Amino acid sequence: MDGTTKVARWLLVLFLAPVCWGLFQLAGALPSAQTPRCPGTVLDEDGEELPQTQLRPGQTCHTQDGLRPTGSRTFEEAENLRAQKQRELLAEGALFTFYGAGGLALVLGRLGPPWRRPERGQHTRSEADGDTG
Repeated sequence: MDGTTKVARWLLVLFLAPVCWGLFQLAGALPSAQTPRCPGTVLDEDGEELPQTQLRPGQTCHTQDGLRPTGSRTFEEAENLRAQKQRELLAEGALFTFYGAGGLALVLGRLGPPWRRPERGQHTRSEADGDTG
């Protein structure tokens, strides 16, 4: 195996990583059937505290860091935030997948299909004819 083939095989392995990460990101972008979760306190329309962690329409999530409030969001804001994160994961996943697939295609184009590669120790036709080129 010559040095070029070794480098090409390492490149294959290195381009597989972004493909796998991209597919993982794309799987994370799949829509979820769950309602948004609240990491803090859920309040209903009247401002009463509820013992649940799932937000429903009309409810508000209040988060705090110890005794200091850090923010609040309504059900609609939480839904929009989740949709935005899904779009970001979809874009990142597509970018990584296409980048890795493009690199794999280039490297495989350089190596050629496995059934056309010469076996170890076997010379190509031009080398056997004495053409060193």
